[in-house]
Amino acid sequence: MAALVVGLRLRQLGRTLTRSPWAIVTLVLTGIGALSVLGMLGAGIATLRIGVPGLAPDALVLLAAALVLGWAVGSTLVAGEDGLAPELFALLPVRPARLLPAVLLAGALGIGGVATLLALGLGLVGWSVDGGALVAAALTTPLVLVTCVLAGRAVAGVLGRQLARRSTRDLLLVLATLLIIGSGLLLQAAVAALSALGSPAEAIGAAAEVAAWTPLGAAWGVAHAVAEGRPLVAVAQLAIALATAAVLWWAWARSFSARLTAPVVASGGGAVRTGTLIDRLLPATPVGAIAARGIRYRLRDPRHIVNVVGCALLPLIVLGAGLAGGGGASAALAFAPLLAILVVTTMVQLDTAYDKDAVALHVLTGVRGTHDRAGRLLAIGAVAVPLLLVACVVCALVAGRPELLPGTIGATLGVSMVVAGIGTAISPWLPGQAPGPESSPFGRGSSGGGQALLGLLVMGAGGAVLGGPVIAAAVGALWLPWLGWLGLAAGLVLGGLAVWGGVVVGGRQVDRRWPELLAAVSRED
Repeated sequence: MAALVVGLRLRQLGRTLTRSPWAIVTLVLTGIGALSVLGMLGAGIATLRIGVPGLAPDALVLLAAALVLGWAVGSTLVAGEDGLAPELFALLPVRPARLLPAVLLAGALGIGGVATLLALGLGLVGWSVDGGALVAAALTTPLVLVTCVLAGRAVAGVLGRQLARRSTRDLLLVLATLLIIGSGLLLQAAVAALSALGSPAEAIGAAAEVAAWTPLGAAWGVAHAVAEGRPLVAVAQLAIALATAAVLWWAWARSFSARLTAPVVASGGGAVRTGTLIDRLLPATPVGAIAARGIRYRLRDPRHIVNVVGCALLPLIVLGAGLAGGGGASAALAFAPLLAILVVTTMVQLDTAYDKDAVALHVLTGVRGTHDRAGRLLAIGAVAVPLLLVACVVCALVAGRPELLPGTIGATLGVSMVVAGIGTAISPWLPGQAPGPESSPFGRGSSGGGQALLGLLVMGAGGAVLGGPVIAAAVGALWLPWLGWLGLAAGLVLGGLAVWGGVVVGGRQVDRRWPELLAAVSRED
């Protein structure tokens, strides 16, 4: 049974790679990114091993705890993307007792499992500070990996029915987005809290001592105790680690068996009401109808909510991080809204891809390409522009430099419109890939694939070249305030021309490439 399930898992990956060359590009880029992270992790562990060998065991216990916690939390963010979900086996005449080990093994051999195993393997370099600790860590590494996979499976299984509800998914989505965007601010707070415990080494040691007694870090806490010559503590922590794995297995087995006979079905939102304020404000034209639909998506669809929340909070969190740094308000904080341009590029680049096969509605009803492009940009602008304006005002006032507000608005809106125009023009050729409706925004396809990456690079380069003078004028307002007003006018004019050109060029290409565009965005890579 294990060979069969693992084989099915590998065939899923192989089928994905053979359906599109862009899937191979995406896999290569993802692999390069993962290897880069593992390389930095390995360099950090080697540095600790050579420079501060006494601190290495403490850091590795925290690494194991972070991996287990990451699997548990990550399983809630990719709900609905599991290729080994119990519902997929519901019609097979196989008992859960035979399926569970096979599914566990297949999960450990996935991309996340392999990456975790490599990270744990690099950790053995740090454990080499002590022979006994190295042996204990090598023996408990499989237990850490199993605990990680079981944590993800158990959490996803126990919360399966709650995660299937639209309200729960949206709540978790907002919380996860806040956590990711505010990770820098949270890291600052954690460092400050640890600093209160003493020196960095003492703080890390105290945190590792606590983590080693928890289900998260107990498995490698065994090696930590061996390194410190505490055999009884090692035995106690091994018991905690084994008990943790047993409890996770039991919880996962129960939820797995239940979902085999009573599959979890995702529930969506309610009916969409028409005749609302959105419909009254927008024109009764194809452009207005497309824009109204796009605005509703950004208020209801989790894939769009991520971008909206990011656009609203990224500048404010950067502002908060700057103030929390202890340096007080500075003029540089007034330019924090420029970071939101990164979110705008993603919103524009993947807008068509988010529709998936629903793009066929535009093809069948004969929507003109210029109407499609203009309606999409109007929807994005109706949501993003007010958020960007609020961010500009707040950041300029908090920084104590209100005279920079015209330049900041000009640079933020101007460059945003420039990248929006470029993205609208190139989207017919590089629409990218996106998670399907009701899918997790952090699940498979959330990165957009190789097409989206190439498109983002083009938009970024074009925005830097065309928007460079506007940003320069905004920065020049630090010394010559009148440059801010010049930048505001130049940004709005340049951005308006870019949007107009993007709609015209992109619209003409969409008219010519409707079938290819539909095939590209509806394909499941």
